[in-house]
Amino acid sequence: MITRLAIILCLLPALALASADAYRLSWRSDPATSMVVGWNQTSGRDPVLCYDTVDHDRKAVDYRFRQAPDRIVDYRGMTNHFVRLEKLTPDTAYYFVLCDTDGVGRRLWFKTAPATRQPFTMIAGGDSRNWRQPEARRAGNLLVSKLRPLCVLFGADYTRSGTPHQWNLWFDDWQRTISADGRIYPIIATHGNHENADLLMMDKLFDTPNTNQFYSLGIADELMRIWVLNSELENIAKTAVPAQQAWIEDDLPRHPDATWKVATYHRPMRAHTAHKPEGVSRIAAWAQLFYDQGVDLVVESDTHMVKRSYPVRPSEEVGSYESFIRDDANGFVFIGEGSWGAPIRPMDDDKPWTMASESFHQFKWIHVYPNEMLIRTVKFDGADQVVPLTETNRFDEPAGMRFWEPPTGKILRLPFDTSHPTYQRPPEPRLLLARGATWSWSLDGVEWAEGIAPIGYGDGDIRSRISEKGDRPNSAIFKHNFTITDPTVVSRLFFDLQVDDGCDILLNGQPALRHNMPRGKLTRESTALKRSIGWAKNRVIPLPVDAALLVAGTNTITATVYQVGPDSSDLIFDLAVRAIETSK
Repeated sequence: MITRLAIILCLLPALALASADAYRLSWRSDPATSMVVGWNQTSGRDPVLCYDTVDHDRKAVDYRFRQAPDRIVDYRGMTNHFVRLEKLTPDTAYYFVLCDTDGVGRRLWFKTAPATRQPFTMIAGGDSRNWRQPEARRAGNLLVSKLRPLCVLFGADYTRSGTPHQWNLWFDDWQRTISADGRIYPIIATHGNHENADLLMMDKLFDTPNTNQFYSLGIADELMRIWVLNSELENIAKTAVPAQQAWIEDDLPRHPDATWKVATYHRPMRAHTAHKPEGVSRIAAWAQLFYDQGVDLVVESDTHMVKRSYPVRPSEEVGSYESFIRDDANGFVFIGEGSWGAPIRPMDDDKPWTMASESFHQFKWIHVYPNEMLIRTVKFDGADQVVPLTETNRFDEPAGMRFWEPPTGKILRLPFDTSHPTYQRPPEPRLLLARGATWSWSLDGVEWAEGIAPIGYGDGDIRSRISEKGDRPNSAIFKHNFTITDPTVVSRLFFDLQVDDGCDILLNGQPALRHNMPRGKLTRESTALKRSIGWAKNRVIPLPVDAALLVAGTNTITATVYQVGPDSSDLIFDLAVRAIETSK
């Protein structure tokens, strides 16, 4: 209830400041006609939001509309207030101030989404949980204020463990997303593993539409529809998993007219950092559904690096790898994987269908049009030097902005087309070591022999046998040298691997690649994680290796190949080395 004192304060010219901080916006319903305004009430009583389509600065008496909080939640050291505004006018600026018994707050404003299929920009990213060293997170937040997106799609892992102190710091930093003229931007919140202390965390902090954190929003008359899924339910609320699956299977087909279909969740299906677990359950639940229902873009986080994929479809056919195969005509594209300030991790698990990957702090800046979607990756370096955009040039590239420019091009365009000017064909790698080379091999590391690859036993493609008929050694060691004159010109290094079943590879004595093997220390009796069967045992997989491991002159590869178990009938190994070089 709005008390008489609060009304009096609201009707007076602004003198004292209202007692509020941690401002935030979100959506529960149609982005064209609604907005949730949230804040933390630090003192004062009986707050009321005064708002209007006309800017009256902090002169509260002139604002035509007033609304008291619809919901108040004491949570994580804050008294979170939420005003749920409805029946707003589409594509319209709304100015607002908060009034309470202490005074009138700062004037802020937001803009509702259009109700027709008009272009807009948005930002997608996640993983900002580096609260001890928040500089990168703050730089990313500052860039939001300068890019002026319609909304921010945040892929979770906001804080390390969700303590009151960490959330207060996070919301303090989030205020940097507010533009210099007071414009504030709604966040579409996702739940991640660092929010697993409480499934209701997003509900209590952002007033999300569903307490289990799965929902969808249509923007600009279905120019884009976003499906937010909760990849953590299988870990913290197993009983909710069937409900989420039933919902997505029902809701995706309900929107066949959406121009762009975007799915987002926290943990990737196939992470691009090697130590991260595989998302087998997510692949089983969603991958075929996404493909069948024409999803265009899948936004993932969690891994703290940067990736974009070619369009893919789920497949186990010849030529597929880790459940997917490239399909430029009909596939969906993965982008990600977090790194909005969290400690970056290596991009050491590329797939044959990976278009580009790297490691730095970033988010995606997405331009959405009726006929195309343009996706740029924004680096957080030099955020202070970026010239802010305005309401009239918000589709332009701001002066001073630093973009990722991988060999395939700065802009990822959908629909994907290799003939479009935005796509650049990556340079042809130089072959440093060909397949079918002569390798030294040993079963014990003491006695050595030589053989031409593929090398091993028990398979018709073997050119050199390493055991007598009927003998099945669990592991074998292979060595080969190659030469490179100047390793500083190598920007990317790849090992093209054929192996059955798993292997651990050193380059110049340093760990370079582990494939289909468990983490931790390995012995001669270690075994691979899974069996290579059918055509997969003879496929060649291009895998990235850290080029910093190269030395000038002779480089030595030492590969130990392992069986999946004593009942495995064959062991195969071959390897090529390719390098992408840049001119000095």
